[in-house]
Amino acid sequence: MPMISVNGCDFAYEQQGRGRDLVFIHGEIHGMEYWDQQLAEFSRDHRCFVYNRRGHAGTTWTDYGFSLTNQTRDLEQLVDRLGIERPVFIALAFGTTIAANYAIHHPDKVRGIVLGAWSELHDAFQYFERWQQYSLRAAHVLERDGRDAFIDLLRKEGGRTIYKVIPVDSPVREKVIRMFASHPLGEYQRGMLEFGLSVPNLVPRFRQLDVPVLGVCGADDPYPDQPDVLSEMKNFREASPIPGAARFVNWEKPAEFNAAIRAFLQSLP
Repeated sequence: MPMISVNGCDFAYEQQGRGRDLVFIHGEIHGMEYWDQQLAEFSRDHRCFVYNRRGHAGTTWTDYGFSLTNQTRDLEQLVDRLGIERPVFIALAFGTTIAANYAIHHPDKVRGIVLGAWSELHDAFQYFERWQQYSLRAAHVLERDGRDAFIDLLRKEGGRTIYKVIPVDSPVREKVIRMFASHPLGEYQRGMLEFGLSVPNLVPRFRQLDVPVLGVCGADDPYPDQPDVLSEMKNFREASPIPGAARFVNWEKPAEFNAAIRAFLQSLP
């Protein structure tokens, strides 16, 4: 897997296809692997860029820099370094806060934004409060008993007593568990906590933008979108919730997710 060094960190990334640029941004303790179905679909006629964010598996660990401000700086430098031009950002969960923050500061450099499972954008602190409890438990098991024990914990309790976004009855459950368990110890100890605590209320500034935005959510997401908070945004619309999908709608229902994205892309100038 190629690596690229910007802003004091070495990032694992993939770039596929030719055409207009799409940038995919994963959520917290997620990873670029869950964009595999989107890369297969959209690299046929777009240039697609995915990367593992700072603190996550495959990207060099740093002891600093996990805030929203610095992770937006990571994205800015990645976009500049790779010559990405007016991309459409396709982001999930806490990745939506990075996409939104980038657009707030560079509205003229964004062609459009897809917000998947975007409740973090309007209610970030509720996640931080849960993470304090979950991450203490996760870090303790990972440090004391190792990664296999951590995976066993997530198999038994994931989606129940820890990380409640993990689907309980889903064909992608094992993939989600392994993705959640794949990151460096420091990410659970403090990386994700620093990031979660750094996210302000982005909605007031974000909804002032004149950028096309599509919201997409699984019908069974435990923390569903609240499209009313962006109702005043000029070019925002929320797609109908996708049945049979929860937090990881792009993995659980890739055909339906991709169709919504494809329609949005075709609507852009």
